[in-house]
Amino acid sequence: MHILCVGLSHRTASVELRERVSLNADAAEAALRELATLFPHAELALISTCNRTELYVARPLHGHPRVDELLGFLADTSDLEVEDLAEVVYHYDNEQALRHLLRVAAGLDSMVLGENQIVAQIKQAYDIACAAGTLDKVLHKIFQIALATAKKVRTQTGIGSGRTSVSSVAVDFAKHLFSRLGDKTVLTIGAGKMTELTLTHFLELRPERVLICNRSAAKAHDLAAKYHGEAAAFEDLDEHLVKADVVISSTGASQPIVDAAMFKPLIKRRRFRPLFVIDIAMPRDFDPAIGELANVYLYNLDDLQKAISDDLAQRNGEVATCESIVDAAVLDCYAAIQTGDFAELIQLLRRQIHDIASAESERTANKLAVADPDQHRDILDEHAHRLVNKILHRPLSELRANSGTEAAMYATALRRLFVLDQHQQVEDLHPPEQTTPPSRR
Repeated sequence: MHILCVGLSHRTASVELRERVSLNADAAEAALRELATLFPHAELALISTCNRTELYVARPLHGHPRVDELLGFLADTSDLEVEDLAEVVYHYDNEQALRHLLRVAAGLDSMVLGENQIVAQIKQAYDIACAAGTLDKVLHKIFQIALATAKKVRTQTGIGSGRTSVSSVAVDFAKHLFSRLGDKTVLTIGAGKMTELTLTHFLELRPERVLICNRSAAKAHDLAAKYHGEAAAFEDLDEHLVKADVVISSTGASQPIVDAAMFKPLIKRRRFRPLFVIDIAMPRDFDPAIGELANVYLYNLDDLQKAISDDLAQRNGEVATCESIVDAAVLDCYAAIQTGDFAELIQLLRRQIHDIASAESERTANKLAVADPDQHRDILDEHAHRLVNKILHRPLSELRANSGTEAAMYATALRRLFVLDQHQQVEDLHPPEQTTPPSRR
């Protein structure tokens, strides 16, 4: 089985490009179902977060999809040119693909080293693939080992200590912008998990007022009750933006919910007070042009990546231990997959040869039943000849059809598997006799 990873992340692509490729849960499941229709013999999974979109594939060695086919699929689903996407997409094969997934799960490839939200995101990707029916035993095993390895990394090292999520870094970034928040109004837009995580961190800073704005009034009221904030009607968003000093926005909108034309009239009403906007949504909630307006300081996910984490150096000291745990898990996982492939291959080979033998035996038995005894030897010789030819027909045809490195590889395998080296044949057929020293008597 060939394992393949094709994707892009915050390390290779800008936030503008990542938001074009990003897929929500429903779109991810639909994409997997479409891919499964195109490549029915492949196992498929898709991880899509604000920081990465990655396709994982397990397929027969010479099967499909290939890298270029997955690249074309990503380009089609995001309405991008293949050439533009090719510049930022990476791909890994087999052990390297396994290692990449396990490093991602362990938080070693995250925007914030050791962040733990990625574990839930990988679990969601696994559940989506299960719902789409695109997993089989190989990717099942790989994702289960990835999740188990992430847990081991977090329990056996300190990689997850400190600020380990985009939410916590966003709040920390706000702390650096304001000397205190005790007299400030914080507006959160969106009532999803990212918003809730951000609220949890912000409450530690004791802001004077917290406004929770969401399209669903019920969700806004629920979060307001839970975190001692005030529910704010979404249709009055412009009024809330006038009152706010800090805005944390993380909705699931497919287009910006605040554009420059909407915001410009609010600047004068705010009496030109500074407004700090941290947009952690993907796609972005705030039009980038808003950041060019006077007294507006707009930061997105890429900006947060550049924020300095005070405890990063301490957690960097844990990376070597984490990498060792990952490497050991990769070796075990890949060996298990190869062993499973080998066992299945042997079963298929046995079944195929037994089917050929059974068909030939039936044919020969019918001929023997009506033949004279003097013809039996000829019929048995014909049976053996036909059986050998049928077993060897496809392998020999494949060998003759190939040339160069691949043919040399096949030839070496044949010599090794069937002991075709002449010297070795003689040894196997006539093992050396055990000699004993002559008696002194």
